[in-house]
Amino acid sequence: MKFNIKFNIDEAEWEEKNGYRTIRVFDISDTSFVQIVEIPAGLNVGRHYHKRQTEVFYILQGSAVLGIGEEEYRANEGDIFLCKPGTVHWVNNVSDKAFRVLVFKYDWVEKDTVWLD
Repeated sequence: MKFNIKFNIDEAEWEEKNGYRTIRVFDISDTSFVQIVEIPAGLNVGRHYHKRQTEVFYILQGSAVLGIGEEEYRANEGDIFLCKPGTVHWVNNVSDKAFRVLVFKYDWVEKDTVWLD
């Protein structure tokens, strides 16, 4: 496995999802990687959880409502959040700007996401 050590967002290709898009930034191992998630203004990522993976969110740009478990947080640039396996989470971008998050994924496996919405 070849690992990159520098990432240039201007040269990357976004992968369009349902209401958001992602860029895979770095592969750390076969089961861990870093990605950027971008949610356009007014859109959201529905309630879901991961059976096995842990995610760490670092807010790069914008502001949104981030739900983790039973709590909702106002997520702003520079904030960091932890989401453990089995914890329901979602994002609602109620702002007029794109919301961009650097996501560290640990213990990732294919088909690990369970969508509730």
